[in-house]
Amino acid sequence: MSVNFAYGAPYVPPIPGFFVPWQGIKHTWTGWDGSVWEISDPRSGAALLADGIEGLGMPEILNYTHDSPVVHGVEWDGWLSTGRKVYWNFIIYSGSASDDQPSSKAWLARHKAFWKTMRPGTSGVWTVELPTGTGTVEKFSLRLRFASDGGHSYSTDPSKRGWEAYGIEMFAEQPFWEGVEVVQSWDAGEQVDFFGPTGFGPDFFVSSSAQLSTATVTNPGDVESFATWTIVGPATTAVVGIGADTTIVPFPVPDGSKLVIDTDPRRLTAELDGVDVMDQLTEFNYPALPPGTDVQLNLSLDGTGGVEAKFKTYYLMGV
Repeated sequence: MSVNFAYGAPYVPPIPGFFVPWQGIKHTWTGWDGSVWEISDPRSGAALLADGIEGLGMPEILNYTHDSPVVHGVEWDGWLSTGRKVYWNFIIYSGSASDDQPSSKAWLARHKAFWKTMRPGTSGVWTVELPTGTGTVEKFSLRLRFASDGGHSYSTDPSKRGWEAYGIEMFAEQPFWEGVEVVQSWDAGEQVDFFGPTGFGPDFFVSSSAQLSTATVTNPGDVESFATWTIVGPATTAVVGIGADTTIVPFPVPDGSKLVIDTDPRRLTAELDGVDVMDQLTEFNYPALPPGTDVQLNLSLDGTGGVEAKFKTYYLMGV
């Protein structure tokens, strides 16, 4: 009678050798509940694995073309990003990278806290920070919603072994990575008496247009963006826009008040100190700020206030 023995390597927890550390790229997940997770740090207990990650590259692109029965080939009409697929290989474990005694209580608490950030109907923000080589970092973010965990099944009790790996699918409503927000402002300048000293004609002041007339902005992103204009009083009338595509404000903005005009096609609002005044604008246009070029603005203001332009920058890739 013979006895056969099966030998196998003893179970070894995946920490710390399970991870291939991120080399210089920092990843952060900020949940809808305000919790912040340093997911590129293996010591955090909730980590994003580099293997199989999707979402840092180009978004999904749809090209519009048309053809002709008498000309070979096609003519390109434009493009549209139809979305971005995001996939994470993710691990949640108890303790720290040096913990060889997993705690059921610690794992369950961390597991529950992380998956709370994936609640349907909410969104979180994935942020990457890239080193520039000059001691600073570039930061890009993408707002995501949970889609699926792929029907995840447990092969063993993860609270006993202290870890579990997941495949998490998410999607971005706005498919471009968002960079820094650009904010620039211009003053109307000092008023000058157009008709000279008092007594030589009616009081009529014209604002110096040096600042406003030479106003330019540059969109450093890869994709067009739309400005939010803020007109600060006092101003009796104002014009903001690009070229012939302008928004005309025919009513006064009192001293200390702010008129905020959002030209993003997804919002399109005009509010004076929080009150909707869209129907009072005599003309409303929302031209896009093209990427990678200086844009001459069309700004004018009758008064001593100022104009601010604020816009987000969007990028095709996160890395």
